[in-house]
Amino acid sequence: MKKCSRSLKQFSDINITPLVDVVLVLLIIFMVTTPMLVKGIKVSLPKTASSSTKIDKKDIVLSIDKNGNYYIDKVRVKKQALGDFLKNHLKSSLIIKADKSVDYGKVVQVIDIAKKSGIDRVGLATQPKQ
Repeated sequence: MKKCSRSLKQFSDINITPLVDVVLVLLIIFMVTTPMLVKGIKVSLPKTASSSTKIDKKDIVLSIDKNGNYYIDKVRVKKQALGDFLKNHLKSSLIIKADKSVDYGKVVQVIDIAKKSGIDRVGLATQPKQ
């Protein structure tokens, strides 16, 4: 019987192939899910030549549909409860996404409620002209 006298050495290099695989999978997941993070309900926004308002994660998005219903992040709210909700979220800014067929008076009333609630930054979402 012969004895094998090979010495075992430890492999000290890091295999980064699994790390690269995980990073690429996460990148693909974020690329697919990011467009789905748009807040609010779908409304037909008015078109403008200037750039549209950028919606941030911390912004409160209030949508007004063509029937005059109010929504905060796809949850329907009554106009009377709107002031109380905005008072509880003073640190945020308000983005109003109103359908182009909504009466201008309703939009002004929402801006007035926001100002009375202490929100200083109010933006109007639009769609860019093409």
